[in-house]
Amino acid sequence: MDRGSDESICPAEEFERLDALGVLPPKCDVATYVAAKSPAYGLVALWKEWLRLAPKKSRSRVARIHSGLAAAVADGAELTFKIPGRDRDVCARWLGDRVYWWPRGVIEGPRVGIVGSRLKRDSESRKPILQALRLSMTAIDSQREQVVTSAGTSLCDYVAQCGLAFGTSVLRVSAPGDHVSSKSWLDQLVQTLDPASEYQLLLSPEVSQSRSARSSNTSAAVVNSLNGLPLRDRALALMSSRLFVLTLRQGGNWWKLLNLGFADQLWAAGSVRAVVGPGLCAEDVVSELQDQGVVPWYLSSDADHKSAADRDTRSECVAEDSSAALPVTDRAMAEEALIEELIRSEATSAWLIHWTRAPRGEWAGESHSDYLNDAVLSDASHPRTAFGTLQRIVSERVIRTTSGNTRVSADVVCLSETPLVKLVAQRIFRQHRGRWDFEHYGIGVRRAAVCALGGRPVIYGDESVWQSLPQGEQPWFQLRQSRPAKTSIDWTIESEWRLTSELSLDRLSANDVFVFCVTADEAEELRSVCEWRVVSVETLNARSQRSDDIAP
Repeated sequence: MDRGSDESICPAEEFERLDALGVLPPKCDVATYVAAKSPAYGLVALWKEWLRLAPKKSRSRVARIHSGLAAAVADGAELTFKIPGRDRDVCARWLGDRVYWWPRGVIEGPRVGIVGSRLKRDSESRKPILQALRLSMTAIDSQREQVVTSAGTSLCDYVAQCGLAFGTSVLRVSAPGDHVSSKSWLDQLVQTLDPASEYQLLLSPEVSQSRSARSSNTSAAVVNSLNGLPLRDRALALMSSRLFVLTLRQGGNWWKLLNLGFADQLWAAGSVRAVVGPGLCAEDVVSELQDQGVVPWYLSSDADHKSAADRDTRSECVAEDSSAALPVTDRAMAEEALIEELIRSEATSAWLIHWTRAPRGEWAGESHSDYLNDAVLSDASHPRTAFGTLQRIVSERVIRTTSGNTRVSADVVCLSETPLVKLVAQRIFRQHRGRWDFEHYGIGVRRAAVCALGGRPVIYGDESVWQSLPQGEQPWFQLRQSRPAKTSIDWTIESEWRLTSELSLDRLSANDVFVFCVTADEAEELRSVCEWRVVSVETLNARSQRSDDIAP
């Protein structure tokens, strides 16, 4: 980007802003900067000049900055003082006086933002949002338009992964935190980037209060309203010539930004689409913005119907191809015997129970990249529910370790020796974790088989017990009682066991494993894909109640 491309600010003013920002060498000549062919080359020239004059004690840092800047500029990095396609006063009003660093260079042309409110924790609630994301991607001209997203927003990683899947270039905007110094921002500029990384834009810390904002016709109240909204969202709004809004809350940040943006004429009428549907933008909320130019976009359910049909077809194929299941009569008899055993089991049950739950992110053993790809393409063979997690274990025939339940960083498989019927009855919602302590899905494994693989009961105790444990014993420690805000929890009721390696079910006899789920229909689905005995909690509860009724 040459000098002529940013006509709203002269080179001398650029120099002053960089100096006020604090990214210039202690001693430098404005003439050296002005003579360079672009702002980025000017910054390199100034640090090159200072490298020759710098005191010996600071020369290594100066050399690092110069070489890093020179390498970045050689790879196409550019420096601008406003957002291309936006008026300088508008940039200052929305973002303040800043400098913009483009490590991969500036891409001219229209940019499309995909925005929404905070995502919910559970994967099922995200499904309509991710479907709307895919729909939005199909309406983007990948040859002409670039998708823009903002680091730190809930959709950022999903948008980036979807852009990769759809072959659309993505620009990731990074806004500095409240306490980022000019020195640390300069250090970011000289960091080596992955050659395959996406396009990026790094916003500098603010230089000063925007003079143009004070002198413009926009009221101080509007500027104050903008300053009260997150910088990363303001930057995304300003960067986008078109917007797809996936979720919208009346009175929320994006509700306010849309109103302010239309008032400031950021977008032409019809260039902002709000996706309407369950779990997305509410129709009545969108209708209030239609007069300003927001277009409601109704999400079709055809894709959902097709996915459901595909899943049904896959299930039928699996059932037809499965040869692992026991003969119906033998399986039924074995399951009847198991149910009787589970109903009558005491604390010394022969079984240890591993229950499953819906993941809030990656499954155990799944990379973040695979998780994002699976989420945005919606090609999961199993839904991200507690039952889906169980299906995945049955399919892979292994229970993988996780590290979230131990005080030290140790990967373990957790099980409970509490009888299954008792676990079902004592299920509790843990308020501090925002979830049930366990779901009615999981795997039962014979205690003797777990012992043979190195499994052991946990060591319950207090802080003094923890301090006395040798390092090798720490993965088995569990605090006896915890004290969240309102109530103390006695964790001994779980009677937990742990195994410090993944539990390969293939290494066990079929008689050493059983599977449990909630409904009889789910049980039938599992029977079609595994040889283990399968029981439903519905059946177990009914039989347990019947047993209690006829007991003397």
